Amino acid sequence: MSTNRRRTDQRIPIDRCHLYGIRSPHALAKRLGWDLNKLDGLAAYGSYRVFQHKETGRLIQEPGPALQSLHRQLHRYLSRVQMPEYLHSAAKGRSYLTNARSHVGAGALIKVDIAKFYQSVPQHKVMHFFRDEMRCAEDVAGLLANLICFEGKLATGSAISPIISYYSYKNLFDSLANLANKHGLVMTCYVDDITMSGPNASNLVLHEARTMIFRAGLRAHKDRRFPSSAPKVVTGVVVTDQGVELPFSRWQKIRAQIREIEGLGNAADKLRLYPRLVSRLYEAAQIDSQCRARAEYYHAQWRQAKRQVAIGSMADGTEAVAA
Repeated sequence: MSTNRRRTDQRIPIDRCHLYGIRSPHALAKRLGWDLNKLDGLAAYGSYRVFQHKETGRLIQEPGPALQSLHRQLHRYLSRVQMPEYLHSAAKGRSYLTNARSHVGAGALIKVDIAKFYQSVPQHKVMHFFRDEMRCAEDVAGLLANLICFEGKLATGSAISPIISYYSYKNLFDSLANLANKHGLVMTCYVDDITMSGPNASNLVLHEARTMIFRAGLRAHKDRRFPSSAPKVVTGVVVTDQGVELPFSRWQKIRAQIREIEGLGNAADKLRLYPRLVSRLYEAAQIDSQCRARAEYYHAQWRQAKRQVAIGSMADGTEAVAA
């Protein structure tokens, strides 16, 4: 690994962040490499696409290409800052899988989600983060909050929402981590999903966590305690004393897609379905190694279908020229 790569991967204190201590909108534009008029235009209009997710039915607010590009840039700067061990979202090298694996063999477990978290993060909390924690001037903090928020709240389809939601309620998450430490528990946080595990993971601790979330102006839901002997589902993964497993529901979706593809005779029709199946299988292979062989098999079938469709298109073109 090169020295440059090591430097890029190193976590930095917050006061060394590229967004720290900006004192004017002109200085912000210069530091970001954007024209200030362009930033003002994006803050005013944003060009969001609002739609319902096909599978979940959730309402998604997706920034337009230019604004999403800016959001990714801001996310890159913030993601380089030192993160607490409990945070597994918006942190390089961590994921929903590392979040789940943190609780393998830990015994009893409690879970609590924050209801509609992104929609519950008000714009003034984002502004206060940039003003109070990043030490930006108030007009800079206000401009950044306008650029990040949609109709006064975090957008559900933005690249920066996971990390900004954490920073906006960092005091709450730190308090929950202190609660876990007090009871000798392992705590992880993945966006709005808070998990604590250990022998002392009791209903009393769950009640304390819910109360802290309520006092922060948020609403807890899907809270549950699992005894040590029970399988637990953490961020979509089954956690046991031995390791992590693929949930039965994900196996069902994979098998249904395989049956659908194998029921089709036309390569062009199969081509439309292969990407999602192959993606699901490779993702599942991170949890269950048996899925890797299937992923590689259907990836090869996908490539073969591409060749068949390409050859068919060439043949159709040749026939058209001959006619």
